Amino acid sequence: MNSKLYLIALAFFLVGTSYAYAQESEPKPTITLTPEGQPKLKLSETEYDFGDITQGETVEHVFTFVNEGSAPLVINRITTPCGCTVPKWPKEPIAPGVSGEIIVKFNSTGKSGNQVKNLSIIYNGESSPDFMTIKGKVIPKTTTAN
Repeated sequence: MNSKLYLIALAFFLVGTSYAYAQESEPKPTITLTPEGQPKLKLSETEYDFGDITQGETVEHVFTFVNEGSAPLVINRITTPCGCTVPKWPKEPIAPGVSGEIIVKFNSTGKSGNQVKNLSIIYNGESSPDFMTIKGKVIPKTTTAN
């Protein structure tokens, strides 16, 4: 009985070993990455002050940028601190040397006082993320009695 168990264990060992050597003998493909350059987002401005905003008003600003890199720029997403700030950006790749726009809307409903909103631009470049800021002072609406 012990010899049968020994022979079965030996057979599994030999099959497993030969399988492992067969796997290693296959040539592994070499993957070579060829650098194609890097995109580089360059904002014309990184901060905008709306000044005084009447509470409930929605304001917007257009941030312009250019791809100063040597590869197409793709903006994956723009993170915002709250739902009151909504960015809109080009979804297609921006070629090197080409400019684009990021439109940022701010809804002041339910806000009051000084507001500062920082946005992060996540894109396919080494310098990602880049940042832009909007700010303003929300003035409460004055109600008049009739």
